[in-house]
Amino acid sequence: MFPSVSAFYLLQDIPLVLAYFYALWSGLFTRSYLMLYTILLSTVITLQTLFQIVYSGLDTFVAVVGLHNYLFYLPSLFIFPLCFTLKYRRNFVWWNLILSLPMCLLAIAQAMSPKSAFVNRSSEGEAFGVPGAEVARVSGTFNFTVFYGVWVGLAVALCMGEWLLPKERRVFKNQWLLILCTFAVNICHLVSASRAAIALAAASIFGAMVASIVLGSTRALLAIAGMCFLLPVAVGMTYVISPAEFTIILERFTGERYVDDSKSRLQDGLIGFATLPKFSLVGAGVGMGVDASHVGNADTYNFTYALSENDMTRTVVELGTPVGLFYTLTRIAFLVGMVFFAARMVRNGSSPHVLPLSFFLLAQGYQGDLTRAATMTGSQVMIGYAFILGAYYYPDNTSPEADAGNFLTRSV
Repeated sequence: MFPSVSAFYLLQDIPLVLAYFYALWSGLFTRSYLMLYTILLSTVITLQTLFQIVYSGLDTFVAVVGLHNYLFYLPSLFIFPLCFTLKYRRNFVWWNLILSLPMCLLAIAQAMSPKSAFVNRSSEGEAFGVPGAEVARVSGTFNFTVFYGVWVGLAVALCMGEWLLPKERRVFKNQWLLILCTFAVNICHLVSASRAAIALAAASIFGAMVASIVLGSTRALLAIAGMCFLLPVAVGMTYVISPAEFTIILERFTGERYVDDSKSRLQDGLIGFATLPKFSLVGAGVGMGVDASHVGNADTYNFTYALSENDMTRTVVELGTPVGLFYTLTRIAFLVGMVFFAARMVRNGSSPHVLPLSFFLLAQGYQGDLTRAATMTGSQVMIGYAFILGAYYYPDNTSPEADAGNFLTRSV
């Protein structure tokens, strides 16, 4: 989105590369069917890319960037779960929710300030605004709201997981601090003026409702119901913070033009990958719809829309119909499968955080972006799934901790 600073996103890849090499050298990764299928998928996409380079003259740089966005973060699924022991999962929950407090203050400051204010400045000047209004998108300084929306959806899921637990098993022993973090993280998405951020948070809350039913606990049901009653208070606070922001949010959800647009996006997101692309064996080329593939080009941002704004539809256009559908259907099967997998874990008494998390990840992975801005989205989604798989490898309802070395003697 911001060509002058886009290269800085690659800095996060350096520790990932080091982690991958260490895992390969030490054998610290899971031997599972998930790993085998990931290798198969990666091989198919790589061969299709080579075919596109040779047959249709796909630019090598575009292809490399495209392969990076499609494949680079996938190994996280069978390396990082081994790092998410009970201790580090608890740390992950704690820091994400505690960081919602300063993030809430930043979001409020941005919502109350004009786009040109210092707090809304970005590498390209003033922050992005909501179409048709002089209201900054929170947090527009972090490249529109993509990364911010993923974080806030994840944080809401972790927050709901805390409320599903009995007090003695929570990370947050102080209930008032948990209430404060709950209020803060919900303000973060409500003042964002982003339908995507609010929808991801809603998916997490819906997942928590399902989890409370799976648990069969009256206490859990009452806790989530209480959180739902707290939401109107947070909505009211949004109006107090910024009436203009509140009006825009309301319009974006209830306005006739926006309702029609949302319906169209939802429909295209659900089945567009199968109905919209024209049949092609070759495809437009891996990476053609990735902004970073066209750094320096004046129309960088428009390459995506020339193919499709919807991520899964765009991948079918890029990869060609056979390979694109293979990738897309695999992606959908994984996303949906992880919801049922998480539900089974919760039913067995393990960490209830995983079910709200799986619903949020399903929404992001199905309707949102994974391959266009993978450094901001795909990387974070993989961390979310690593948390879920970590809860499977090191369940918190059987022992306080488990040793990663012992785990490597068994397969998934």
